[in-house]
Amino acid sequence: MRDRGFTLIELLVVIAIIAILAAMLFPVFARAREKARQVVCMSNMKQLGMAFGMYAADYHRLPWDDLTVGGAPEGTAPTWTWRLMIYPYVRNADIFVCPTAPAQSTFDGTFPDYDQTAGYAINHVHWDNDLGTDAEPPPGHTYDEIERPTQTILLTDFTGEYVISHFGTQEHGFVRDDRAATRHNDGCNYLFCDGHVKRLVPTQVPCSDAECWWSIAG
Repeated sequence: MRDRGFTLIELLVVIAIIAILAAMLFPVFARAREKARQVVCMSNMKQLGMAFGMYAADYHRLPWDDLTVGGAPEGTAPTWTWRLMIYPYVRNADIFVCPTAPAQSTFDGTFPDYDQTAGYAINHVHWDNDLGTDAEPPPGHTYDEIERPTQTILLTDFTGEYVISHFGTQEHGFVRDDRAATRHNDGCNYLFCDGHVKRLVPTQVPCSDAECWWSIAG
């Protein structure tokens, strides 16, 4: 007697089970892939952190967010940003590319780079000193001026711009809502002034009068 093959109903049941399993596993695979990209991004930031340290050793302060040349107005081209300032210490434009958002990076290590983009931005959240508070970001300061380097953000994932800012204010209460803030499995990477890198979700970054990780005064 011949063996009986699968009926159409049985085949449909098998296909349905496979589809259910695939739907359950695909998000797991996607998160695992993103975790791998997050690790590469962390490695990039650690290398950039070492470049910041070497720049500070040579110039006795951290790079500014940007510097104009030839008498040009601030915030206009031609401009040297922090990327060009530390580039001689890395000599590899690929390190400025977040593997999760490679399309956002056009930085190639050439001057001027004001209109170029990259995956990371320097912390310039509290950049306006008109309020007369102690909330100031790290660019342009010496390491001695940073009260809590383990709790002061220097660099983070961002959406292409070379600085992350809070509309030029020193007022606290800043919570990120940009796309890059959740780039790596609902969080993103942060390089701190002591050189360590940590992934955090937006609400894990303090920004209050009592404690602010965006400010050199803590």
